[in-house]
Order: sequence, then structure tokens, then C-alpha cells
Amino acid sequence: MKKIFAMLAAILLCGSMMVSCNKDDNTPTTPTTNNPTKADMVGTWEGSFQGNTTIENVAENYTINWVLTLNAEGSNTVGSLKYNATINGYEDLAHEVVVNDYYVRQNTDIGRICLTGNHPAGILEDMIDFDIDLSAKTLKGTLMVHTGGEDGVTIGGATTLNKK
Repeated sequence: MKKIFAMLAAILLCGSMMVSCNKDDNTPTTPTTNNPTKADMVGTWEGSFQGNTTIENVAENYTINWVLTLNAEGSNTVGSLKYNATINGYEDLAHEVVVNDYYVRQNTDIGRICLTGNHPAGILEDMIDFDIDLSAKTLKGTLMVHTGGEDGVTIGGATTLNKK
């Protein structure tokens, strides 16, 4: 019995020596996010979008200038989103809507603003997501406006806002 036990112990010992271990990779991993916070979104962000659309069968060029203001927690107001759209040959459109909340989506580089009163201003979304790049100090998102009524057109698109 002692010989069997000794033989099993020897087999287990030899077997454990033949198992190889991988060397740990000590290179640090780059996180997939730049870890933005709500505080990183505070400030004034500006950008513009240029495009063209068709109004009454005529191609028209336009520019939309955007200003997003996000105030620090504890401020009297949360923020605002303003735009001024210039369409060649037409009266400029300008509106401002209230931002009633903003935050960074958990474990992402995506910030979100929540708007109120956006429909009379023509802004299509109640919530707008932005890719946050802290090193470039930019927010990138899709900002669009419907110019109003049945005959209106939708203008805007992917826009980069730069921190001022």
C-alpha cells in the first residue's frame, strides 16, 4: 500500500512540473474610455454645421451655429442649447431651449443632455448623446432642426462642439 501511495505522489509531483504557466503580461492596458465626468461637461461649447437642402425644388446652402452651455451643479440653471440657422435667401432661424439635465452615461465616453421645450424650436430629439473627447476638448453628436410646418425641411447633422 505504501508503494502505491508513493507512486501516486511521484506521478502527481511529476505531472505538476509538466504544467506550464504563462508569463504575466506586465504591459498596462489602455482603458477604452477617457473617464469623463459630469464636471468635464461644464462650460460653453460651440460648433457649426454646414450643408445644403432643397426648398421648393431649389437647392439651398445653410449654416447652423450651435452654443451649448452647461452649468455646474448648484447653479440657478442647468444650461441651454441655442442655435442660429442661416439659409441663403431666407430669414434666419434662432432659438434657445432649456437643458434640464446632463450626465455621462455609466462606463462610457458618452455624455447626454436632456431638453425641455425643444419642439417649438424645431429640435428633433428630447435627449442628445455626445461622444466626449477630453484631450481634444470636444463633444461630437448629431444636432438637427426641423424648420417648421408641413413645408419645412430638416437640417443639421453630425456636429463637433469645441469647449470655449
